[in-house]
Amino acid sequence: METKNSDDVVLKKLQWMEYQSNFLVSPQAPGVDGLALQWKKELEIEALASCQNFIDTRIKAKGKFFFATFVYKEPDRTKRLQVWNQLRAQTT
Repeated sequence: METKNSDDVVLKKLQWMEYQSNFLVSPQAPGVDGLALQWKKELEIEALASCQNFIDTRIKAKGKFFFATFVYKEPDRTKRLQVWNQLRAQTT
């Protein structure tokens, strides 16, 4: 999920969901985009790369591995190509 709050605020607000693990991309400044990824104990998730626009992961579920990238679009249209280029660079 996209968040504009500090990590401690995000974790406090999401406590009720009872997720055991999380990975946060902190906002670069107050009110600027940050990201939060949370998951339950049945999954093993390793963050391979991250930035303000995506979290690239390797996930183990039920003994099988797969890769997933969680993307939050760049709000500035002129910078979207840069984000996609960054994503492509992660897979090479």
